[in-house]
Amino acid sequence: MTPQAESSTASGGFSSGSPAPGRWVTSRPPRVFEVVQRFFSLPKRMLAHRDLIAISVKRDLEARFSGTMLGWLWPLVHPMFLFVVYYFIFTKLLNFKIPHLPEGQESALGIFMFCGIMSYATISEGVVRGANTFIENGNLIKKLAFPAEILPLNISLVCSVTHLFALAVFLLGCLLTPIWEAPGLSALWIPLILAVQLVFIYGFALLLSTLQVFLRDTVQVVGIVMTVWMFVTPIFWVPELMGESIQPYIAIIYNNPLYHLVSAWRGALMGDLFIEAWTEGDQVLGPYAPVSTAAIGGHLAIFAIWAVALYGVGYAFFTLSERRFADEV
Repeated sequence: MTPQAESSTASGGFSSGSPAPGRWVTSRPPRVFEVVQRFFSLPKRMLAHRDLIAISVKRDLEARFSGTMLGWLWPLVHPMFLFVVYYFIFTKLLNFKIPHLPEGQESALGIFMFCGIMSYATISEGVVRGANTFIENGNLIKKLAFPAEILPLNISLVCSVTHLFALAVFLLGCLLTPIWEAPGLSALWIPLILAVQLVFIYGFALLLSTLQVFLRDTVQVVGIVMTVWMFVTPIFWVPELMGESIQPYIAIIYNNPLYHLVSAWRGALMGDLFIEAWTEGDQVLGPYAPVSTAAIGGHLAIFAIWAVALYGVGYAFFTLSERRFADEV
């Protein structure tokens, strides 16, 4: 019997053979119906622990920014730094641009990149930090009846809060400067995109943090994968402008969940960006819409499938493995 099961039994909880509603760790593998029950009852259990979650998120945010010179502005520094660096590389050094932009949308490439790097940074931070959360909180894992599944959720919520700061700065910039027109009705998609994004980060972090308990190389591999993932996602480039060289890989790009996430964010924040037909030499190109509000629903639906699938796989893996945590962390 694991220490968690022993502690729960001693306190009048469940025996090693039958889990009680308050705690689920047993010395035997969970049965299929128990895994399914946990899958659907998570929102209820999170609501029961809402005070603990709120306190944990608050402490995490305060620990990250208290005592620093920039304080709560730090969540904007990393994505803004990446944006400036890559904007310079792609637009100045490589002379990359979106051709034939409509009047008043000359800054489209910069906004296009910013929306992409903002959403990628949130995913990357949540996944990389979340992958090590069970190891970093091993003392809590061994506590009596501590709900270990809230640890990756705390990280996911913290990343979502910092994303809100970046969104607020973008919206204020649109309202106070002529850099871009403030989003209209498309902004109504923002809460739903944030919610689906949260599920994606949580499911991914839960899967990787459970794997990290048994395979300590996981975090190192995740860091490499996230870097590669950034470049294969259309964050700094537009697939429609890459010519024939990208055609063999277009199916991979369109099946990339981050492609659909950044496309949904761009539609919600940028509105419609439609380029009329133009010519290059004897070839007529276009029209095309690198950003479209009409496509938000489709992109978000595909990303939601990925998010729910990751949540299902991650939570099932966590449920089947949790009984061994106390011995491994």
